[in-house]
Amino acid sequence: MHSNPQRLNLLPGIALIISSTLMLGARAQELPLVDADTISPHPFPAFTPNGSVYQPGESLSYTFQFGLIHAAQADISVTQVSPSQHGPSWEILVEGRTTGAFKWIFKVEDVYRSTIDAASGLPLHFHRDIHEGGYELRQDYAFDWTRNTVHSHRKKGDQDSVIATYLLPQTSHDMVSALYALRNVKWDQIQQGDTTGIPLFMDEEWFELKLVHQGIKPIKMDGKKYECIVIQPVIQTGRIWKKSNDLVVYVTNDSSHIPLYAETRILFGKIRMELTHAEGLRIPNSFGH
Repeated sequence: MHSNPQRLNLLPGIALIISSTLMLGARAQELPLVDADTISPHPFPAFTPNGSVYQPGESLSYTFQFGLIHAAQADISVTQVSPSQHGPSWEILVEGRTTGAFKWIFKVEDVYRSTIDAASGLPLHFHRDIHEGGYELRQDYAFDWTRNTVHSHRKKGDQDSVIATYLLPQTSHDMVSALYALRNVKWDQIQQGDTTGIPLFMDEEWFELKLVHQGIKPIKMDGKKYECIVIQPVIQTGRIWKKSNDLVVYVTNDSSHIPLYAETRILFGKIRMELTHAEGLRIPNSFGH
């Protein structure tokens, strides 16, 4: 295992609720390359649908602040798409971009798209197209859960494409489906101080993102008070963070578990994320409808 060498920019995780920042705190595991045709298929993982806390038609909008500067915004939507061979499928689309004067300092236009199996929440396809300053990256993943493999197509800037197939140690998530898997965690069954993990495949490496339940805390936004579950990702101090508690995520303490607010203190400042709009919620709450 080694630390994820992902580069650091001024707005880590703009389009994914600081998820890229979360991954920087994880440990990476290199995976073996395989020829998928040599692996005998097995049945698609069987799941007993427990009911997802989100649904097609849901949309969430977030703003990001770097210090006192309104730096970026992100929009997330869930739609129903054509069924896969395994059943109904949903697409989660994330679009993030810098705004106002900040886009002249550091222009970001990112698109992430994850197609998931509606019953299990497992990713079927993942697409990532990011433009951050002069950095460009396109990634496409096709997951085969009958073989536990992921076929990766990666193109960075003007470099040649890199195509490979990896063997996954277990069912895992991409960057987007991981965030929605986080919402489906039964947080009321996890004690304060206990840790849960979400396995994911990102940048052609495998991680287990570990999250600590830090209890219930009210936060105030736009004059309203919301009761939230405080989640603290397990991060590595030194390169980006000074303290182990420098990254905190607040999700609504209801059945929706919507990320409402997040804050990370890094070596050169503070980044804050705040939910500004929610609609189409499966379980209406005091924020959305």
